[in-house]
Amino acid sequence: MIEIEYNEYKENKENNLNEINKELDKEKEIISFILSNGISEEKSKMITEKLYYKFYNLHNIVNASEKELIKIKGLGAKKSKILKSVPKLLEYYLLSGLKLSASHFKKKDLTDYLIVKLGKLKFETFSIICLDINKRFISMEQIFRGTIDSATIYPRDLVEKSLSAGASFVIIAHNHPSGIASPSKEDLEITNALFKAFLTVNIKMMDHLIVAGNSVYSFRDNGIFDNYNLENIKI
Repeated sequence: MIEIEYNEYKENKENNLNEINKELDKEKEIISFILSNGISEEKSKMITEKLYYKFYNLHNIVNASEKELIKIKGLGAKKSKILKSVPKLLEYYLLSGLKLSASHFKKKDLTDYLIVKLGKLKFETFSIICLDINKRFISMEQIFRGTIDSATIYPRDLVEKSLSAGASFVIIAHNHPSGIASPSKEDLEITNALFKAFLTVNIKMMDHLIVAGNSVYSFRDNGIFDNYNLENIKI
């Protein structure tokens, strides 16, 4: 009985490992294709293997400095810049998906975009996302950069920007470079003040999202908006 269970465990482990290797091969194939412009397929594959040997994974590759990347024989400055542009390309891809959505977007689409745009920043930023009456994406604008507290965020400014954009709904988003997504006392105070300010002009604040690395904290999902007597608006 024990031997049968062990064999099943071993087989499942091997299958999982095979799936991981297949995904890694696909990943390397894409990187090799990106690097293949002007050089042979064989050479681009060789450079790709050297990259993964030195940096282990795609995350480390694109976050390495250009100085580190050009140490890889055959890569060069131009191809290093191409690799460094991958996160920005992903950011634009996700943003275009939000803009082109015919109906109101899915919350996951927005959080995916915010993680890419804000998750790795070393400084704090505060942004407003404007939506039309059908909850379609209009714009996202950075309002403030630096340490955020109630003295640096002016509700009136955000209200004016949302009105000029023609917004019926807004979502507030900011990041925590500390890597901890839970809200501070200042975050709670600012959210309360903004919620009331938007109500005065009949604009509904749908959520406040805090991004920290790959994590996103939603004020709405965590019940904080329940205290504001907000209508049951969902993304």
